[in-house]
Amino acid sequence: MQWHHYLMTQVDHPQHVIDIVNAYGKGDLALGDGLFDAAGGDQFAFRSGFDALGLVLGAMPEDHWRQSETAFCSWVVYLCKFGQAARAFAHIKDTGLVFEKTVRFTIVELLVTIHLGDPVRADDIERWTYLERRLPISDPLASGLYCNGMLVTLVRVGRLREARSYGLRALAAFRAANHGHLEHFIHLHLADLAINEGNLREGRRHLQSAKSCMKAWGKTYGNETQLSEVIALVLDYETGNISHIPGLGAALRDALVAGDSWAEIFNQLGRVTVLSLYYQEGRDAALQELAAFQVGYAQRHGRHSDVLALLEIEIDRLDHSLGGAEHALVHLDMGNLRGPIGSILLGGIVAALGRDDTGATHVPGPRAGLNETLRQAAQATGQARRRLVQQAFLLAIRESHAAPFVENRDALSGLGDHLTSSGFARGHVQVGRMARKVLRAVEQSYWVPVPLRKLGITHRQLRVLTALRSGGSNKEIARLLGLSEATVKFHLTNLYRATGTQRRGELIEFTIQM
Repeated sequence: MQWHHYLMTQVDHPQHVIDIVNAYGKGDLALGDGLFDAAGGDQFAFRSGFDALGLVLGAMPEDHWRQSETAFCSWVVYLCKFGQAARAFAHIKDTGLVFEKTVRFTIVELLVTIHLGDPVRADDIERWTYLERRLPISDPLASGLYCNGMLVTLVRVGRLREARSYGLRALAAFRAANHGHLEHFIHLHLADLAINEGNLREGRRHLQSAKSCMKAWGKTYGNETQLSEVIALVLDYETGNISHIPGLGAALRDALVAGDSWAEIFNQLGRVTVLSLYYQEGRDAALQELAAFQVGYAQRHGRHSDVLALLEIEIDRLDHSLGGAEHALVHLDMGNLRGPIGSILLGGIVAALGRDDTGATHVPGPRAGLNETLRQAAQATGQARRRLVQQAFLLAIRESHAAPFVENRDALSGLGDHLTSSGFARGHVQVGRMARKVLRAVEQSYWVPVPLRKLGITHRQLRVLTALRSGGSNKEIARLLGLSEATVKFHLTNLYRATGTQRRGELIEFTIQM
């Protein structure tokens, strides 16, 4: 007995599914194709579910997808759903396809593209834009799938305003088609876009809408629940709640590898998981997790992720160790860093390098304003720095931002009392409460390796030590960390005493060996 016949006996399936499977099983391709088209054809999975589609595909002759555009589109969508986007892309390029390609093929090509991590060419975007003219007016499901693909594609190339427009149109189309399952995905895309811009409350609303859509739909086909959990973790990271992220992030990574995913959500999960681990367990643990994400990304999306590679340089920035950053940036494909996540990471790195010539996409919104204010504060001194940091807290309070402060933590150096005990805190009670929370998060983000901790080295001394490894003078380190030169000398004296060393070179060599 063939496997699909066996499965048909184990689960109750709608009659139309049974009829299609039986027709193909008997070798009557004309009847099978006719029944399959009548049940939705290339949209069969979105009407009858992916389990039913799996049965139908299993009943078809092995190479039927090369003969029929309907079978081909269904097979490719099925592969993408269950973690085989690279294989689906290979089928798109198969030279043995004998059917005449229509608008359905092009829509599927667009859907495969969003599951991969390759740069999107300008001529492809232009071709896909004109595709809309050929969509059937009476088919909202096809329109929604097209707008879904354009949403993700335009996010990838940094055209965020256009992307949001397509997202809203996709929502309208899927509502018209009464398809909450697909509407759920659009809410997740829009939530992720809002979070990258720094509009966290909008992101929460879209996440809640996504969950409501799935609850109303009443069934899942794969890892839909885990996709929502990824967005929830990103919101937690942005508001400074990170202790649980590394443990959950690794499990969610496996779910993205095996199931539905797209490059942006994989990179987003990698960003918050790796950085949360860095803050809690240090560089080595973070880089080990980053390597695991790169392996998973290649397995799921068919290539190396330039955004994840940028994360290692971001860790170097946080460690004040950007000596090799220029060389590393040269080897990255900037076309893959035009989306929001790559642009956010790249913005902080090039600012630390003193560069502004990378062509990174500007991501508008509260997060960009916060980052810029904190970067200016890191370069300022005295009253000017204090005013800029206070301004940053006033910008952050509406959305409860915390991550930008941790990512630009040196800007807050030495300002704790001024932020929590001064007139600033008394005049803005809610801001003062938030400042105390952020300062705790910043304090805890400086992880001290166990061997150095045993020597009594504090996180403040470790900051000086990591900056020292960049080769800067005491004056340069003081400016970098927002300290006085006398404070740097004080910490160095204590470091020499704790490590039994006498010179800077000995101190650096000792800590490397430790």
